[in-house]
Amino acid sequence: MNDMKTVVKRLALVPLLAIAVACPGDKKKDTAAIPVDTAKPDTTKLAVNDTTPTDLRNVPSNLPKPAPDTFHKQNLRPSGGIGPTTTSSFAEAPTPLMDAVQREQSATRFCFTEFGQKADPSLRGNVAMVVTIGNGGITDARVGDAKWSSASVGRSVNRCLDQKAKQAWNVAPGAVKPGRYVVQLSFTGER
Repeated sequence: MNDMKTVVKRLALVPLLAIAVACPGDKKKDTAAIPVDTAKPDTTKLAVNDTTPTDLRNVPSNLPKPAPDTFHKQNLRPSGGIGPTTTSSFAEAPTPLMDAVQREQSATRFCFTEFGQKADPSLRGNVAMVVTIGNGGITDARVGDAKWSSASVGRSVNRCLDQKAKQAWNVAPGAVKPGRYVVQLSFTGER
């Protein structure tokens, strides 16, 4: 039993011995022998920014031909929650509303990028947003209809649009006549 304790004590000293051997105090003396670069750089050979315009049309490239675009924008008719076959009588969005949508497109782009493209980089789609305008501005904005290249991923984008659009789009009170309007959004991989 005592022999075992002695062995354990000796083994506990092994890491301390390794540290003492690995870190001798005389290493500080050797730092003086390390060479130091004291040469100054030659500033005469530095490149000057060339601001001469260049015609890039004449630069040869080895890019493959572009693939044909198979995406076609569809103008959707939101059902308004009344029924799947009912056509809507919502008016197209007036200019002040479309200006607000354009001005705050980062909110809709966020939904498409974060909830759509991260799950499916080739995602494309069209969304018809039903926007309700009251006397004080936008009171509601919801996805009325949507067509996505991937329906399951598109549903995630739709949920985000339902949450973000009403908060992001701001129309001045009285700028748009109260009512329900359709805002058509189209999403592709292009930025």
